Amino acid sequence: MKRQQGFTLIELIIVIVVLGILAVTAAPQFINFSSDARESTVKGAQASIQGAMQLVYARSLVNGTEDTNPSSVTTEGGDVTTAFGYPTADAAGIAVAAGLNASDWTQVTNTDDSDVAVGAIGFHPVGVDPDFSGATDSCHVLYTQAADADTAATVSVDTAGC
Repeated sequence: MKRQQGFTLIELIIVIVVLGILAVTAAPQFINFSSDARESTVKGAQASIQGAMQLVYARSLVNGTEDTNPSSVTTEGGDVTTAFGYPTADAAGIAVAAGLNASDWTQVTNTDDSDVAVGAIGFHPVGVDPDFSGATDSCHVLYTQAADADTAATVSVDTAGC
């Protein structure tokens, strides 16, 4: 007598059920990739802004313009306008220094959005609708320029809404 080789219908159904359970269990891990990518992008922009801010301030110290408002320094990216040694919160300041281009980032200033304070500029990934008021979760970086020679510029990030 010959033995049959292959799977029975019961074995096939059990394998399909087990694979279905594994897929349902693992799916949430893969669905969150776009959110994690946006969060990493925003944190990368924060690091870029902080690095650019320190480099521009170092150039201002070398030039002796750290107590001057307004002024400018020349970087690899071009001329950067400064206020008290730190880049100004506009397209000619921190946006040039950090290299955040308009194809990837949307810049928001006080003239664009009343929730952004005067002397600040916000950056958010293209396609994301941020809330700079802090009332709801958002996905953005906010740079605030130095107000005087004794106060450094600040960078804050909100990734809760990414």
